Amino acid sequence: MRVLMTAIPAPGHLTLMVPLAWGLRAAGHEVVVVSQPDLAPVIRGAGLPAHAVGEHLDQLAMLRERLPDDQPPIEAWGRQGEVMAAIAARTWATFTQYAADRYVEFATAWRPDLIVSEPFEFTGRLAGGVLKIPSVRHGLGVNGLTGRFDGTAREVLSRTADRLGLESGLPEPALTLDPCPPTLQYPGIGGAQPLRFVPYNGTGVLPGWAVDMPRDVRRVCVSLGNQTIALNGMPLLRRLIEAVSGIDRTEVVVAVSSSDLPLVGDVPGNVRLVDSLPLQLFLHHCDAVVHHGGAGTALTATSFGLPQLVVPQFLDQFDFGDRIAAVGAGIALDTVEKQNSVEGLRQAVTDLLEDSAYTRAARGLRDEMTAMPSPAETVTLLEELAAGR
Repeated sequence: MRVLMTAIPAPGHLTLMVPLAWGLRAAGHEVVVVSQPDLAPVIRGAGLPAHAVGEHLDQLAMLRERLPDDQPPIEAWGRQGEVMAAIAARTWATFTQYAADRYVEFATAWRPDLIVSEPFEFTGRLAGGVLKIPSVRHGLGVNGLTGRFDGTAREVLSRTADRLGLESGLPEPALTLDPCPPTLQYPGIGGAQPLRFVPYNGTGVLPGWAVDMPRDVRRVCVSLGNQTIALNGMPLLRRLIEAVSGIDRTEVVVAVSSSDLPLVGDVPGNVRLVDSLPLQLFLHHCDAVVHHGGAGTALTATSFGLPQLVVPQFLDQFDFGDRIAAVGAGIALDTVEKQNSVEGLRQAVTDLLEDSAYTRAARGLRDEMTAMPSPAETVTLLEELAAGR
């Protein structure tokens, strides 16, 4: 079986799909990942074949152009879920209008049996419709945006679909795979096939300190991801470091890219700055995670059964914060005022560390996730779908 996978040029969207790609390859199937040239190094780094289509498309530059120089998204845009979802959907649907022909051309030449796409990426669904093969949507976590995205995309892509001979418009996926534990997912969102989330945040070298169990201290991971920092997020990271490092008997591990390390400045002695180290290499000895609500970070923390403090900035990050708080496995500080308060940030992390109810709820989500069908088990379902069974 040949499987074509598609993703927008956002590394965090691809990394969630990598374990399924590995499962397909291990079962003997061919996999090619198609995206803009920007994503090719990430694809190759995961050990997968890449095919680059079109020109470089810097999505971070697109976002930065909309932001004032000194404001993060939450301050500039607030919590405008509907508005931001519509803008994001229209952005990627408009891109699809220009890229669809090249994607369809490659798919026609390569002749896949199945196409797997993440929710922001629409060319895969168009190509599946043209080739009359099943397309599968690989979810990114909490699905609050999916319905809003699809509605806008259908509107924008109606003429493109008609030009490609798809009279019913943008094709519906034949199957949706959901890596989010059902309890954490929005109530009432059904019809998806559960898929166990397997943490993959890139490759790295396992350091000695990550192997050793911390003694007489709690270890807290702080990770805001590359995108949050790039979108004027360094002041928030510095406040978080100040807040968490001020908690007694606590060691802070801050995951930050090599390019951002010099911008962090001096840190207290109980703070360890780690350069682009994948979270899955050291979370097993952590007691809590502080993050922005990005899907990869959030689901990785969930898979380790850790309570979470979420400081969302835009789009579905607010959805994840809402849900992790609703199920009692974490706290969401979702306003500028709350995120600007070092004392409030410190108290939230202290609560996560000292109230065992958060840990019990987080471990319940981990156990639920572990019971979901693995990527390897899901391959059989995809084989049957491609075969028309």
